[in-house]
Amino acid sequence: MISGFKKWVLLPLLGLIAGFLNALLGAGGGIPLVFGMRRFFGEKIADGHRFYATALAVMLPLSLFSVWQYKKGGALPVPSLWALLLPAALGGALGAFLLKRIPIRLMNKIFATVVLFSGILLVF
Repeated sequence: MISGFKKWVLLPLLGLIAGFLNALLGAGGGIPLVFGMRRFFGEKIADGHRFYATALAVMLPLSLFSVWQYKKGGALPVPSLWALLLPAALGGALGAFLLKRIPIRLMNKIFATVVLFSGILLVF
């Protein structure tokens, strides 16, 4: 059972941070969700795969809202968007299929590697 403080203060704070980062950067909101849930709720949730699934479930509506805002602002390149959608959907289906099949320790290493590699690429 999640304590009241964590449920009513930490979860909404994680949501606020995720929404802010997602809208500001166009992505990345799931990172604080996964890290925060692992840090604050890891001992309460036996199946660590839930962190990744929960982050995705939260990011979907946030991403749709962010896309709508970017579209309103004229920052969405619609023609190139269509070239990305089908391959991204296929990649998403593959990732969802593999989520329960990859051990959580390996998932955590993959996640950390992607975050680290992304950060390095953005800095240099």
